[in-house]
Amino acid sequence: MNDRDSPIHADALLPQPTRRRLLLASGLLLGTLAVSGRLVSVVFADTPAQDSQFLQLSQLLTGRAQLDTAVAHRFYSALSTKDNQLDSKLRQIAGEAQTNSLTNAEELLTALDANQPELAKTARNIIAAWYSGVVGDGPDAIVITYASALMFDLVKDATMPPSYCQAAPLYWSAKPPLN
Repeated sequence: MNDRDSPIHADALLPQPTRRRLLLASGLLLGTLAVSGRLVSVVFADTPAQDSQFLQLSQLLTGRAQLDTAVAHRFYSALSTKDNQLDSKLRQIAGEAQTNSLTNAEELLTALDANQPELAKTARNIIAAWYSGVVGDGPDAIVITYASALMFDLVKDATMPPSYCQAAPLYWSAKPPLN
């Protein structure tokens, strides 16, 4: 007599899924796949194109031909969390520069100030982010980079940005002498 012929078969000890449980599990699996697929497509939709557009506009606004693409991506991500219309504004700013053949930040900001002050504010936010390394201000500010902030480029041949306090805490809050 073998195992198959015995009255208690090993398969009989395993719980058999009911049709209802099988349908429920299949539905949950399909729903999870559908939602995760949609989320993945939303998260990664047009990211390279948006990063490229942001980088090109950043190069125009900062006057720098070479900017760190990883830092640009982080700035773009942080700015877009603070402004859900950022993509539209970037297209409009780039369109203004292209339409009027504007080749530097001063020309572009002058044109935007005159015609579209809201876009000028967005352009200045991008410039401020690149030079300070921070997106936003106050308690909601997001620090993206410190050492790679463009404000340190002028002195990078002589000194690097300090990573420590050079005096007593809050030394900067005292009023300077008026001599």
